[in-house]
Amino acid sequence: MPDQPALIVNPPGASDQGAAAIGTVASFAALVSAAACCVLPLAFAAVGIGAGGLAGFVPFRWPLIVVAALAVGVGWALFARKRRACAADAACAAAPPTKATAIMLSFATVMIALSALWGFIEQPLMRALGGA
Repeated sequence: MPDQPALIVNPPGASDQGAAAIGTVASFAALVSAAACCVLPLAFAAVGIGAGGLAGFVPFRWPLIVVAALAVGVGWALFARKRRACAADAACAAAPPTKATAIMLSFATVMIALSALWGFIEQPLMRALGGA
């Protein structure tokens, strides 16, 4: 039998955790840009933090939401693929995805949904905080 080339394997959980982390950061940025115009300045003012510079994020709201959704979608796809591969093969070479990855992807998904629905959430939240 001829020698087979050695396979280069990423550390266990590296690819899906990296995608999950990128998706989480992108979804948080999308949420901040969605809330930057009105609610965040009120909330920051309540704790004594100025927030005038956050208005610069508002034009990037939808591009950030799209990038975040794509990144989290890739993370979920990698998570599912790895989970299926390890479920089908009892001697899975790579470690199955961790619960932390699923939690991070779920958190990122909720943040993306929240930022996409922000237009419907903003008015009731402003009224609750004592704004217009």
